[in-house]
Amino acid sequence: MAGSTRYPLVSYQPLRLFFKLSYYASIIPRLPYYALISLVPFLRPNRTWTAKQTFTTRLFKPMLHLMSSVGITQTLTLEKGADGDRFQTVQPSALDVYKGPLASETVKPAPIGGTWFPRKPTEAELKGKVVALYFHGGAFVEGDGRSLSCGPLAKRLLEKGGADAVFSVQYRLASYGSVNPFPAALQDAVSSYLFLLNDLHVPASQIVVGGDSAGGNLTLAFLRYLHEFGDKIGVPNPKCALLLSPWVAPFKYDMTGILQGKTDFLPSSFPRWGAIAYGGGREGAAEDPYITPLGNPFPTKVPMFASAASAEFLYEDIKKWAAETQGVSGNVVELHHEMDAVHDTFLCAELFGFEDSAWEVAAKVGEFVRKH
Repeated sequence: MAGSTRYPLVSYQPLRLFFKLSYYASIIPRLPYYALISLVPFLRPNRTWTAKQTFTTRLFKPMLHLMSSVGITQTLTLEKGADGDRFQTVQPSALDVYKGPLASETVKPAPIGGTWFPRKPTEAELKGKVVALYFHGGAFVEGDGRSLSCGPLAKRLLEKGGADAVFSVQYRLASYGSVNPFPAALQDAVSSYLFLLNDLHVPASQIVVGGDSAGGNLTLAFLRYLHEFGDKIGVPNPKCALLLSPWVAPFKYDMTGILQGKTDFLPSSFPRWGAIAYGGGREGAAEDPYITPLGNPFPTKVPMFASAASAEFLYEDIKKWAAETQGVSGNVVELHHEMDAVHDTFLCAELFGFEDSAWEVAAKVGEFVRKH
C-alpha cells in the first residue's frame, strides 16, 4: 500500500487549533534568522537571490509544512464566484471515452469547472485561435485554477506563451479518506479536452495542453491515455504540450540527500501529502505509469516543452525523465533549464519574487508553441 489515507490526528479539533498555535509560536523565533540571511548576500541559500526571494522562500517552507501536517484539502465549488461569467461548468462526456485506468468502480466522472482568460469567448471567437487547456499545480490537494491563483500565469501564456485564450481547469482535488483519488483528475482532464473539441468545436490542432507541477504530471498522464486509447475512442492529439516543473515522481518525496532540498521552498511533507492522497492507498501506486512518469517512458506524437529549475528539488528527476523520454524514437522533448529558480515559478513567481525567470520561461514557451 502506498501509505495510510487516514487523516492525521492533528487534523481534528481541538488538537488542530493547539497544533497550529504551537507551530506558529515556533516560527516567530526564526524570523530574525530569516531576515539576517536575507540581508547578507553570502548567507543566502543561493547568492544570486534577492532579499525578497530568500526571505519568502524560507518563511513559506515551514508554513507549508504546517498546512501539510494538518492535511485538509482545499474545498472547491462550482459557483462562479469572483470570476463571474469567465467561470464555466463542464459536464462529463456522454461518449464512451473513460476506458482502461479511467473505468473505475469507485471514482466516476463528475461535473467540474474552469476559468477563461482573458474572457469567456464565443465559439466564433475561437476560430483559428490557439487555446491553452491548463492544469494547475498544488500536489493534487490544493489549487482551483481561478483568477486569484492562476491569473498571473494565464497572463504570461497570453502575452508571451503563444496562447490566444486560456481555459484553466478546476479539476477535482484528492484528500485523505480516499476522496477523489486517481483517476479523478485524469477523468477531468479528458472531460475538459472533449469539452473544447465537441462543445466548442476547437480543432485539436489549435489546443495546447499543459500544466505546472502536479498539472504537469496530469498532462503526461493525459498524453499517455491518448497514446493508449486515443484511436479507440476517436480522440485526436493536441497541438503540443507544456510541462512546467512537472512532478514526475510523486512518491519520491523524501528530500534527504537532495541538494536542492536546501534551496527549494517545498518541505517533504507537502509532496508526501499529495502523493498519498492522490494514490488513494492503491497497491502499486508508486509504480503506476499514470501516476509516476519517471521510469515509464512512452511514445507520443505530441511535441513537449518542459522546464526544470536548478534550485527545485525535482530538478534531477525532471532531467532524468526528459532524457529517457527523448530516448523513445519519434518523441520531441525540449527541456529548458531555469537557472537559480525554485519550484514552479510559473505559478508562484509573484509570491517569491521570480517574475523575471517566469517571464523568460513564458517566452521560451511562446517560441515552442509557434514552432509546433
